[in-house]
Amino acid sequence: MTGNGNRQEHGSGNGNGNRHGHVNGHDTKTVVLQIPRSFLRYYNLPSHIVPVSGPRDATIMDLIRQARLPEVEFGIAAVNGEREYLSYRPKDGQFVELHPILMGG
Repeated sequence: MTGNGNRQEHGSGNGNGNRHGHVNGHDTKTVVLQIPRSFLRYYNLPSHIVPVSGPRDATIMDLIRQARLPEVEFGIAAVNGEREYLSYRPKDGQFVELHPILMGG
């Protein structure tokens, strides 16, 4: 991970060519956000798995906002098991686990 939160990915997609959608001439991506299941008790969400589409340059925080999730709840993200900053720009099709800053115990 680099200091600016943009970790270099190994590999370059799945060989399908351009994987990004085009909406009104803009490149988009779809990322899957996973939130803790316990949040379903407090927020009216259909599932703890939340697919969200946004601009190709969207950060994790941008996608949290796009999905209308409670952004103040999340402070930790993991992509492919690696800790990432919320300023990280996930790639199309990536799975992002979101965790609260503080968990009670």
